[in-house]
Amino acid sequence: MNICRLTNNLNIGGVQKRLFTLLPLLAEEHKVTCITYKEKGYYYEKLPNLGVNTFFHPIKSKTNIKDIIKLKKKLQSHNTDIIHTHSLGANIPGILAGALAKTPVKIAQVHRKNYHWYAKNSIQRKKQICLESMVHRMFTDKILFVSKESLDYFQKKTKISNKKLKILHNGIEIPNHTTNKRKYRKELNIPPEKKAIAFIGRIGKGKGLDFFIDFALNALHHSSDFVFLVIGDGPEKKHYENIIAKAEKTGNIIFYGTQSNVSKFYESIDLLLFTSEPGAEGMSGVALEACSFKVPILARKTEPLTELKQYYNNITFINEEEKPSLNIHRALEKRLNTYDKFINEFSLNNMHYKTIQLYNKLLSKNQQMKR
Repeated sequence: MNICRLTNNLNIGGVQKRLFTLLPLLAEEHKVTCITYKEKGYYYEKLPNLGVNTFFHPIKSKTNIKDIIKLKKKLQSHNTDIIHTHSLGANIPGILAGALAKTPVKIAQVHRKNYHWYAKNSIQRKKQICLESMVHRMFTDKILFVSKESLDYFQKKTKISNKKLKILHNGIEIPNHTTNKRKYRKELNIPPEKKAIAFIGRIGKGKGLDFFIDFALNALHHSSDFVFLVIGDGPEKKHYENIIAKAEKTGNIIFYGTQSNVSKFYESIDLLLFTSEPGAEGMSGVALEACSFKVPILARKTEPLTELKQYYNNITFINEEEKPSLNIHRALEKRLNTYDKFINEFSLNNMHYKTIQLYNKLLSKNQQMKR
């Protein structure tokens, strides 16, 4: 089976990390290629060492005919059986190139509800919806979603038949649980007597760091039992650091920037404070990673986290009528009793199995239609 994935970049991010862990597993038995069209990114040079071919194929716009034809030729040269695209910018040119190349199976993927159609005004967004809907109706075999919320929203906007839509939850590597908490906390200068509460992820639109900072300052006003950690980077990082400096809380709210080894933070913290805005995330990789390390989660209520809570019960939703310190204590008192259920649904092995199962089913269907 020759598999091609098309995505905008392989920088450090949720979608890219999932690709970095899944594609080498697929490559153990199949020929796998990952094409980026905007930039290469952090994982671009690493994947070939794990058996995955990478190519950079610039695409100027979603409907650029020359770039789509070039991509079609690349798919043909690789005898591609399956083209699997990620997000709007890849879905349209990737599926069109697959159709022109007569690629047997064409799969598109939608990751988020609010930012999938990202045009600045409503008229342009409607055009994006119409164009993508037309492409999928004509050529796409299956459209995948990482959460029920994103599937329902997409179906509502496009009116595409549910038969073409499918939820495939993200899968993550399940860690070997250790007892390195004391060691890592010392290494990271986290006071041993305080409850460590973290924001992990990119500092940017929809991630809710402003909410996190306000929540942290309010909690610290009522209690000195906590230390808050911000692990991640983004253009607004300096702005938030200035807010903390003016509040004279630099020892209580600590910025660590981007980290190559996030595992030691999950091992060190007592609570993930997940503040992304409703609709901004699909099925968050950060939330799933926290679950894999058995970290309790305190979060703004969203549909994907409500869906996740069916598999991982140690999620507490913020009650904004309560003091932040009370919300924290309520979350810390909860006990996990559904970890096996979480692993069965969200492990990388499960995602690998379901992906191969889907690929084989669609390939078999295509072959039967040719007879």
